[in-house]
Amino acid sequence: MSNAWPIVVSNPGATRNENKPIRLIFVDDDDDYREAAAVELVDLGFMVETFADGASMLASVADGTTADVIVLDWSLPAMSGIDLLPRLRREGILLPVVFLTGRSSPSHENLAFDRGALDFVDKSRGVPILAKRIREPNKEETTRLKRRAKELGLI
Repeated sequence: MSNAWPIVVSNPGATRNENKPIRLIFVDDDDDYREAAAVELVDLGFMVETFADGASMLASVADGTTADVIVLDWSLPAMSGIDLLPRLRREGILLPVVFLTGRSSPSHENLAFDRGALDFVDKSRGVPILAKRIREPNKEETTRLKRRAKELGLI
């Protein structure tokens, strides 16, 4: 299904430690994969807002879209996910970023971590593994990112 506008799906019965679902921004240019993964993540208890590219995600965040975690594909049109990550930080978007990609080489994984990714998950591992990785506590990472942004004068 091709969709020029972001899809917002949620499951209000899902819980996490604060009895609120984890809100995800999910960025992937493959329409079918993005839709299927979003539905599966909702079934696993997440709220998911999807985007086909970094530009539409950035515009939506600038308009007030909020989330707890960004799930980012490596191979995006116009600006790759790995190039989008430093831009997010420069623009003061301090959300933890988890890469979900088919580029599973150690060099890709190392580059993602070097640029500040919280985690790196190969798409072949499946959405349930992604969900487990996202549910890992990320409060400390968020605090660290906010402290670093203050040091850099971004906030």
